[in-house]
Amino acid sequence: MLALNGFVQAERVGPVSGEFAAGSLTLLIGPNGSGKSSLLTGAAGLSRSEGKGEVRLAGKALSGFSLHELARHRAMLAQQAVLPHGLRGYELLALGAEPLGGVSEAVCESIARLAGPLGLEKLYQRQLNTLSGGEQQRLLIASTLLQVDPAINSDAQLLLLDEPLAGLDWQHQLACLRLLRGYAEQGLAVVASIHDINMACQYADSIWCLHRGQLAACGGPEVISPELIAEVFEVRVKVMEQDGQRIMLPQE
Repeated sequence: MLALNGFVQAERVGPVSGEFAAGSLTLLIGPNGSGKSSLLTGAAGLSRSEGKGEVRLAGKALSGFSLHELARHRAMLAQQAVLPHGLRGYELLALGAEPLGGVSEAVCESIARLAGPLGLEKLYQRQLNTLSGGEQQRLLIASTLLQVDPAINSDAQLLLLDEPLAGLDWQHQLACLRLLRGYAEQGLAVVASIHDINMACQYADSIWCLHRGQLAACGGPEVISPELIAEVFEVRVKVMEQDGQRIMLPQE
């Protein structure tokens, strides 16, 4: 679906080569400054600085898409999104529907489906500047998901999110990951960066571990080992088994 070939952002990330497959949830892990945000921004075609290498979506170079085409084929949640001042929650989601032709009955149905898992019902009528950081984040996630909801956007292919779980309580972190899995199961290539390694191992089909701008490991959750954690994060962990799940616990 999305293929990177020798992708480089100077002094940030690369060269990185690999593919984010359709129907798969890929989670990026790595320390702060390891290149996760730069990789996601490049994968979205939003890099401000000139990069090297090639990024192709469904076989077509990202440079060959217009901004309008990109907005229909992929959605990106940035780590530090700028919220329009004075808008209410439902107006932010309406902006997410703009590439789809605006708010329609089908869009309203999609908004209703997202409201329950993300706890949005009480947020739609409130002004964004009155909301907590976590409440704002949940609306931003919903707006991003709406843009590429397969139920209303037949062109949707790629969903990218930079630290979507930041600021969320545990309940909504889990709800968000379940939604991402659901979008992947509907055929999208879904890629997100997160910091919780155990959650990454539980929910991801594939994990990319970045270290100093390089791809240190790539594959299923089994590629995340205590040795890799010690090398990349400089933390010693022990592995425990609980109900068939591997859990990594930091050691003193």
